[in-house]
Amino acid sequence: MREGIQETEVESVRSLERHAFPWIFSLLSAAAVVRADDDLGCLSDEFDDPASIADWQRLHEVEQWYNDQLETYDIDTSQPGRMFTMPYTCTWFQDYRGPMSFKTVSGDFAITAFVEASARDGESIPGVEGLFSLAGLMMRTPRDVTPETWEPGGENYVFLSIGYGVSSPPTFQFEVKTTIDSDSTLVLSESSGGSAALQLARLGEYVICLRQMPGDEWLVHRRYHRPDFPETLQVGLVTYTDWVKVAPFDPFVHNSIVLTPPLPDGVEDPAPEIPYRPDLIAGFEYARYFRPTLPEDLEGVDLTDESLVSDAELLAFLGENANVPGGPVAGDMDCDCHVSSSDVPPFIEALLDSPTFTGCDIDHADMNGDGKIDGDDIAAFVASVTE
Repeated sequence: MREGIQETEVESVRSLERHAFPWIFSLLSAAAVVRADDDLGCLSDEFDDPASIADWQRLHEVEQWYNDQLETYDIDTSQPGRMFTMPYTCTWFQDYRGPMSFKTVSGDFAITAFVEASARDGESIPGVEGLFSLAGLMMRTPRDVTPETWEPGGENYVFLSIGYGVSSPPTFQFEVKTTIDSDSTLVLSESSGGSAALQLARLGEYVICLRQMPGDEWLVHRRYHRPDFPETLQVGLVTYTDWVKVAPFDPFVHNSIVLTPPLPDGVEDPAPEIPYRPDLIAGFEYARYFRPTLPEDLEGVDLTDESLVSDAELLAFLGENANVPGGPVAGDMDCDCHVSSSDVPPFIEALLDSPTFTGCDIDHADMNGDGKIDGDDIAAFVASVTE
């Protein structure tokens, strides 16, 4: 890319580094304080690159449980163009903590994913015998715990998923669940199939859950008031299956090990007569993060009150309006979704074609996408944090 930089341009850049860098750094630092970048698109993933799996945090690793409850977990491998998960016996309920792949998000946001859930045969209703086998989206309050410090009563989240819970006769279903201090309240409703676009939106103290079946319009599925949620949440993807087998286990045991035979030494199965029947695979076609803007006339209004805020008013800025493909932010040299003073050193390195470049992607310095990094990109970079 940088073969387009002429020798005179390199000299001018070096002069910039010697003489103007302190001024630019001060300018960008000040601008970063007053400018809030409203773009979350760089967190999004279209799941077309296996290497992007490294961009996702895993809950069992963050909290140091180290019990990977997913038998298979990959991107663009088992199912091309999708994140694929196949869980062992596990669940999300009360104090039971299941698998989650996530990114941390502060402030208001919407996350949208197209999800296909089925039995392990790839087409049937999942988990009919084991019950509660679903896949979907979750927002969760982070917990500063390890297995040594964990205590019951600390789970706080909302999720929306698709698959199968329990019904007679069995049918595909949605499950929506709100959990406060590990007290879970869930609602199951019928789905016409095993795939749908799902969306969770956090708008101040309110959470809006939305869904769209293939070929249909977006619908508001559920609304919650969650003033307990902190500024920053874990936001991502979950799967779980085989509740019948999970239920006899103590939550701490479930959270600490992988429930698949043989169990670790010293762990006894409290109900050996119940077979293990994990029966779910889930494909996520994309996960798109977006920063919605609440209309001024809805500020301070109770968004759970349908007499005050109609579904149509929510869908005017959520649903398809928040299902926006993301991508890298030009000038975001450290890949934190913001262009700020922290991006200045790697931006200068990119301009100089430094062999010791320490940014996350040197191509992000090509602000105007013309295939070279030059003086025009300097102006665009400065403008990106001052306009």
